Amino acid sequence: MRTLKLPLLLLATTCFSACSKFSEGPNPKPQGPALVVILGSSTAAGDGASPRDSAWAYRIQGIVNKNGTKATFVNLAVAGYTTYQAMPNGYHVANRPVPDTTANISKALSLKPKLVIISFPSNDIADNYTGAEIMHNYSVMTHMLDSARVQYIVFGDQPRNFPTYNQRLREKTLNDTIKNIYAIHVNDFFLPLSTTTYLINPIYSAGDGIHLNDSGHALIMNATLKQPIFMETVH
Repeated sequence: MRTLKLPLLLLATTCFSACSKFSEGPNPKPQGPALVVILGSSTAAGDGASPRDSAWAYRIQGIVNKNGTKATFVNLAVAGYTTYQAMPNGYHVANRPVPDTTANISKALSLKPKLVIISFPSNDIADNYTGAEIMHNYSVMTHMLDSARVQYIVFGDQPRNFPTYNQRLREKTLNDTIKNIYAIHVNDFFLPLSTTTYLINPIYSAGDGIHLNDSGHALIMNATLKQPIFMETVH
């Protein structure tokens, strides 16, 4: 598989995936306990939280299950990963990372989940990938999920203390694009975590300019618990 060459075709592919019939809104609540698979990078893996099990991805299962829901969460996130490592088995683009078959969309689907959460908040921008290629990667993953009739949530970006304003603005612009394309499938918390110049708000910073502290993880967890697809699929 290869990326399309023209940005317009990339956007058309993204729109096709995001605008499919399955993506119009949450389906009726699935029967039986939900299996939720998380794809992502360091924030989803728990970096910044102290202890690590204070991270949103680990706390959320206990919150969901405290009233007997019995959902199961499988966290495949790996620190440092970008959307490329999450692409399907066999995907190849020159000069880009290859998929990790133990932590990608193919692995997630093999587990037969009812919901897949996709969380790659800043590494793609840090590696200077274009907005078009990042959105194309999301479109490939979400189209596979639509085809498999599996619900999904695409997490928006997080602020990161990039040294230039233009880099931070790219993060904000990409977040806006994700919101516009994926609508009800988005979990958006960029502005609550940001300063006015799109740095990490100090009250949520873990101190390294990249990751969030326990309060930041709590903000993401609470936003996730209120996300419409999550509420319909898991609760």
